Amino acid sequence: MSTASVKLAVIIVSYCNADDVDRCLRSLARSDWGNFEVFICENGGEAAYGRLLAALVGPDRTLQRTSDEADALDQPQERLASVTKCRFQNRANVVRVGLATENLGYGGGVNAWLKPLLGVPGWGSVLVLNPDTEVESRGLSELIAKSAEGFGMVGGSLVFDDTPDKIINYGLHWSRMTGRVIAVGRNAPLGSAPSVDDLGRLDAVSGACVLATRAFVEDVGLMAEDYFLYMEDLDWGRRRGKHRIGFASKAIIRHVGGTTIGSATAPEKRSHLSIYLSARNSIVYARRFAGWRWICHFGVGLLFAARYVLKSSVSAGRVAFVGLLDGAKGKTGRPDTFFGTQQRG
Repeated sequence: MSTASVKLAVIIVSYCNADDVDRCLRSLARSDWGNFEVFICENGGEAAYGRLLAALVGPDRTLQRTSDEADALDQPQERLASVTKCRFQNRANVVRVGLATENLGYGGGVNAWLKPLLGVPGWGSVLVLNPDTEVESRGLSELIAKSAEGFGMVGGSLVFDDTPDKIINYGLHWSRMTGRVIAVGRNAPLGSAPSVDDLGRLDAVSGACVLATRAFVEDVGLMAEDYFLYMEDLDWGRRRGKHRIGFASKAIIRHVGGTTIGSATAPEKRSHLSIYLSARNSIVYARRFAGWRWICHFGVGLLFAARYVLKSSVSAGRVAFVGLLDGAKGKTGRPDTFFGTQQRG
């Protein structure tokens, strides 16, 4: 298939961070790739949805409402209570802004659009994109070109927003021995590419920016939702079967990170929600993919919980310990009881 014929569906999950979404959309509006549509899922409720539309739509905004003939995707979906159809001010690409029926978490927010898209012909790949990212103008075309070489899951040069000359990671590797997630290629210089050995180590592409072909989605299925946040990208990659992971070094994506959940700060200053979900989901994931070794992973997790205490953050250590215990008990989903409904960063 010629790459020029590939229609791309870009999915963005928002949680009360309209400014991030707007910045991300403005970067997409500068893309040299013409054949794409954007699907936004706002997880923060009706008030957040109203603020998002106010920030995005209007004569002096990034988007304008469109009166184009409506199709099935313009209607409320199973888990989207409302859909507003728009397009960019300076190009005809459609942008649909959906309101989730509840806070679905990251995987659920992706699937709220991905599931109905599976019933719609015409698109060839989906790009899952964090709202706090900016895609450089060649990014979409480079990702699609790499997928055309026979790769079902593709990542690009994800770089730090404040140090854009350094790679955040080429992709993710999960240690079966310790259960820790390793950012392969972290701090490598921009323009570098993973070695053959590094590519072979990759278990997944970071969920901050991951392109998956339609064949990948149809074979592997939707993102796992019960993590709520963290590890759903690794889970998707671990289930990839015959589909290979590729890396498009010329696709540059700037990523701020942690803008809604507080996960981009120093470890001892991370939000309790981020600490809890990281600890809990590391064990949930290990129980699925490591067999009896999850017990060893629990022990490693205890060492990391102790590190918080040693850094004079007893409350953070306690939260991490509770997360580990809940993971061992098999608890999944949204942790409303302790943390409310924040979600992604």
